[in-house]
Amino acid sequence: MRSDLAKRMESIRPSGIRRIFELIESMEDPINLSIGQAHFRTPEPLVEAACKALRDGHSRYTTTQGLPGLNERILGNIEERYGCRPESTLVTSGVSGGIMMAFLALLDPGDEVLLPDPNFMMYQRLAAICGAEIRYYDMYPSWGIDLAEVEEAVTEKTKIVFLNSPSNPTGGVLDREQIAGLVAAAEKVGAFIVSDEIYDSFVYDQEHVSPLSMSDRVIHLGGYSKTYFVPGWRMGYATGPAAVIDAMQTLQQFSYVCAPAPFQHAILEAAFDLDVGDYVDAYRSNRDFVVENLHPSFQVVRPGGSFYAFPSYPPGIAEPVFMEAALGRGILTVPGSAFSRRDTNFRISFAVDDVMLKRGISGLNELAEQFKE
Repeated sequence: MRSDLAKRMESIRPSGIRRIFELIESMEDPINLSIGQAHFRTPEPLVEAACKALRDGHSRYTTTQGLPGLNERILGNIEERYGCRPESTLVTSGVSGGIMMAFLALLDPGDEVLLPDPNFMMYQRLAAICGAEIRYYDMYPSWGIDLAEVEEAVTEKTKIVFLNSPSNPTGGVLDREQIAGLVAAAEKVGAFIVSDEIYDSFVYDQEHVSPLSMSDRVIHLGGYSKTYFVPGWRMGYATGPAAVIDAMQTLQQFSYVCAPAPFQHAILEAAFDLDVGDYVDAYRSNRDFVVENLHPSFQVVRPGGSFYAFPSYPPGIAEPVFMEAALGRGILTVPGSAFSRRDTNFRISFAVDDVMLKRGISGLNELAEQFKE
């Protein structure tokens, strides 16, 4: 019998992280180190701004591009931070929406997209939907880049070189030299850089470097979900060359239509003046706690940003064995194979309160001792 589903569905599978949401509902008092969303409550000025937007009747569609004032503020903020002003911008339905539209606007079947390994699983799924060929540049074991490998990996068929710094799942942060090398490799073959910078506010030990000022062929994707603890608002943006942003805008017109109107007003009203330094400091402290207290059987590279760590499994322990044992202790993490061609590591989210984090690290350490026996 023929399949009722489109063939593109054969190239993707449901996210394991979404399954964890379902698993949580069946567990009593789980230690949840799996989900990548900040645990802090939305800052009160943003809550009030959203309520005001609703009371003022801002519940109708905006233009597809988004509020003109918000787009202008986005461009001004980028110019202030990075010393350059992109040609165009678009308010998107989350960074996820921006990634999807960038891929659909740029990738034809048979084009190549170069992704980091490990990477957030959405990237390869969306590339597959577009019919693109996926190639990888390896970031093991220290979450940096071998630029010689990148230069070898790009070809005349490469359309997108993808960048995610700070990284989900590793917490790795690339320095200026590494990012410049990626940009140079992309420019050599006329490819675009697509840069997912959703965690740009969470950089702990160095400056955040964006490729924006290095090339005019950068599609820069940012958003507010992580910085202001509003993942459900689905508020992101894309900047870049006008021709690409215009194409993405057309795609949004026939898909998401526009980002949620009340929350556009709220972001414009209250987000840009908020100081999130204390929250960043709290996650830096959580990062330090994980690195300093995790059992030495878990080899972990100190995350430079985001709110993830990507430790290795204890020596000799296979991924299914570890995950089952962790679940037996009520500990939820994400297996590394969800993000990578390898199954040697697992993701911890330290975007949790102190009590949960201490319980989680204590439980993982007990598990490490169990495996040593």
